[in-house]
Amino acid sequence: MAAGVQETADSETSAASSGWLVDPTVAYLNHGGFGALPAVVAAAAARIRLEIEADPTDLFTRQWQGRVDAVRDRVAQLLGAVRSDLVFVGNATTGTATVLNSVPLRDGDEILTTDHRYPAVANQAAALARRGVRLVEAPVPVDVSSVDAIVAAVLAGVTDRTRLLVVDHIASPTGLVFPVRELVAASHAAGVPVLIDAAHAPGQIDIDLGAIGADFWVGNLHKWVCSPRACAVLHVDPRWQEHISPLVTSHGYGGGFQPSFDRVATHDPTPLFAVPAALDFWRELGWDDVRRRQHTLATDGAHVVADRLGTRVAVADEFTAAMRLVQLPRPVTSEEAVSMGYRLTTEHKVTAYITHHQGSSYVRMCGQVYNAPEHYERLAAALALELG
Repeated sequence: MAAGVQETADSETSAASSGWLVDPTVAYLNHGGFGALPAVVAAAAARIRLEIEADPTDLFTRQWQGRVDAVRDRVAQLLGAVRSDLVFVGNATTGTATVLNSVPLRDGDEILTTDHRYPAVANQAAALARRGVRLVEAPVPVDVSSVDAIVAAVLAGVTDRTRLLVVDHIASPTGLVFPVRELVAASHAAGVPVLIDAAHAPGQIDIDLGAIGADFWVGNLHKWVCSPRACAVLHVDPRWQEHISPLVTSHGYGGGFQPSFDRVATHDPTPLFAVPAALDFWRELGWDDVRRRQHTLATDGAHVVADRLGTRVAVADEFTAAMRLVQLPRPVTSEEAVSMGYRLTTEHKVTAYITHHQGSSYVRMCGQVYNAPEHYERLAAALALELG
């Protein structure tokens, strides 16, 4: 890279990094883990909290519904959704649990998912075993090469007992972007409704829920949209709304789909009310430009790490967004992964996620606008030392 171009890139990275609360001394490559706050969103959240505390009674009674509805309008625009189909929950895990505990299931029924599923979701489905419900996992290789191959691998697990398909929009352990529109169409053709765990999708990719057509879809707003933790949105097709209830029966019970979720006990609404500030932040930067930069950072960085380790970048480009996977030179145990992750942060000042899939171990790295090429070089050097 020419000196002038490098200086420009360094300047842009420095400016982007200074607008975030992440520690500038740490190469933070795990944005997908818990998100991170832009400084302007943190400031907005602080102002919102002061507004709430100025008169909590007024906020939770007179102002409440109008403010919730205003956020719902903005989120509906982001997701290509009808506002009447959206409710808010604490996080994606709560959203998937809500659906799994509301959908009629009985002894002998099966829930189909994939081996890319989030561990908490697998635990939720496994907990239904007390009702005689069986969890079936369809294996999907990380190096799958076509949409048709993914659909075939997933739908191979459908039987006459399958009552629900639970599939990721973007898989947390692998970063694989599933072709959810095609999966929904194929699953519906087989007579099976679909729950999409989209914890990582809002903000990271462009979304049109109307076109996807899933029965249920839940996505976090505190990860790639970057609201404060924790906040998520649950989309339910109108055909199912009378069947879906929040996990906690509270003030809105009996009032219909949205009221039952809009008034669930007392909680801190700051993360939800700060969503518009986060959306304004990204709109100013430009979603398309941001997503291109995120993908480029993660992809170029993954190749730097793979070259240093002598391994490979897993998952084809067309099935990825801002999270990339690099195979480690050897499998590591879960205990080793935890210890290695701790040393990466404390000794090498780099944070990334060690994960596993089908007998191999990988490092998952993210690309966010506060990241720089040097961060991936630091990860490559640290992993070479740890695994050498």
